[in-house]
Amino acid sequence: MNKQPTVLIVDDIEDNRLAIKLSLKREEYTFIEATNGSEAAQLAIEHRPDVILMDAMMPVMDGFEASEQIRAERKTERIPILMITALSDNEDKLKAIEAGVNDFISKPFNRLELITRCRAYINMNRLNNQYILSTINPLSDMPNKVALLRDIKEMEEGALFLMQIDDYDNIGQFYTLEIAQKIELIFAQRIKSTLPESFQCHDIYHYGDGRFALLCDIAKYPLSKEDAHNTCEQIVSKTKNSTILVDNNEYDIGVTMSFTSSVDNLFEQGRVTLRRAIKDKREYIFSEDIMEQTQRDSENNILWIKKIKQAIANDNIIPYFQPIIDVKTGKIEKYEALVRIIDENGYTIAPFEFLNISKRGRYYSFITETVIDKSIEHFKDLDKELTINLSALDIEQKKMRNFILTRLKENPHIASKMVFELLEDENFKSFDIVKEFIKEVKSMGTRIAIDDFGSGYSNFQRLLDFEPDIIKIDGSLIRNIAVNNYNRHIVKTIHDFASKLNIQTVAEFVSSKEILDIISDIGIGYAQGYYFSEPMSVDEIL
Repeated sequence: MNKQPTVLIVDDIEDNRLAIKLSLKREEYTFIEATNGSEAAQLAIEHRPDVILMDAMMPVMDGFEASEQIRAERKTERIPILMITALSDNEDKLKAIEAGVNDFISKPFNRLELITRCRAYINMNRLNNQYILSTINPLSDMPNKVALLRDIKEMEEGALFLMQIDDYDNIGQFYTLEIAQKIELIFAQRIKSTLPESFQCHDIYHYGDGRFALLCDIAKYPLSKEDAHNTCEQIVSKTKNSTILVDNNEYDIGVTMSFTSSVDNLFEQGRVTLRRAIKDKREYIFSEDIMEQTQRDSENNILWIKKIKQAIANDNIIPYFQPIIDVKTGKIEKYEALVRIIDENGYTIAPFEFLNISKRGRYYSFITETVIDKSIEHFKDLDKELTINLSALDIEQKKMRNFILTRLKENPHIASKMVFELLEDENFKSFDIVKEFIKEVKSMGTRIAIDDFGSGYSNFQRLLDFEPDIIKIDGSLIRNIAVNNYNRHIVKTIHDFASKLNIQTVAEFVSSKEILDIISDIGIGYAQGYYFSEPMSVDEIL
């Protein structure tokens, strides 16, 4: 972009254009010239000058109509227009103001007046441009999130469609960011063509990577629920059934949408709804359809956070222990620690009720520390192995790693009979941290198990990464092993693979003698489940 201010001079008489340029010569402006209003409107869009000096009366298109066209385009709507005219009639001036003219300079013009007014409006336009840049997405040149929030605030009653290109981040990782952005730009240019012909919206916004919005002023253009459904269906369908061509390669994309209307916090409610649609793998969701469920979820979260805080305050975070049996001897060889909380009414609550909520409420680490401390205290005099679950959240926190290592150093007699179970389906962000942690605890005699192996993100590469001593085969494979030969083959494959690496195997969810016999035939060394015992308090064990 030229650093010198640009002035568009619009006049059908060449001598008039020359006189203006001579008057402004010392200002070191860049000049663009148009001989009629139609040409001026085109040049304004192409060059976006800092100020337009517009004659009123011209052939082809006069200055009034040209000003209206310039104001009608988003790219040029804020450019200052000064009309240089001999017109003195107030009606003509009012007509010019209605067309979008900012100010007037009378013919014949005064040179100093022309210079002063040009400087003032050029400075004003530069400030406008700074604001415009802050409200424009640089990739698509569409209004961005700042503009969207501004327009929502100014709207009396709005309806908002949000849409996100499916798997946009994966597109960038799989193909390159450059290709992803080209796909995104083409999609942005196509949005209008996917809309129903009758659709009325305030504007289209590009508010984030792969994210777009349609804002509708429903006070001016009423939008029925049926219209909103049709709009979502058409956008989703047309996007899915079209192909985007980038560098001679075809790409198929999808889009997920949300619709929100007539609520406070329109944008935030729309984002919550869009996240829900993505999570539930639905093409689109209306906010009103999930607001009641969201409210119930929120109330439930608040209730459980309260219970967790009360349990912490009353020292009612306690470990229960489920025995792990040697399949050959039938004897209890070890116990797995499983957290419970005791609520204010004395009821024992299982972890599936509160553990995930504790992570969002930042109480998870305290719960892990409590289970470790109490389990060590309970087992310091028992000649049994102790197994404790650790998540990615535990291991990847330096404070938690230091806590665990300190406890092992303080209790070497426990460290040698401790087993840490790493949840197999956890998304570990840093394998280097996990590997270093495994190396440290193993140096103290502690062993490592992979829990729930065969589910989630299961793969044998994890065994090579973590070098575990034990594999706990997921209960979803064991539960139906008596009636499902496919499960039986998978379990045998896991056991055979582990045996070759000298890794022990444990079957979870053993609930019957029939299942026990099958895993015994396969050769699995250990078992746990309700066939042997439910999780017990330490008092019951003793």
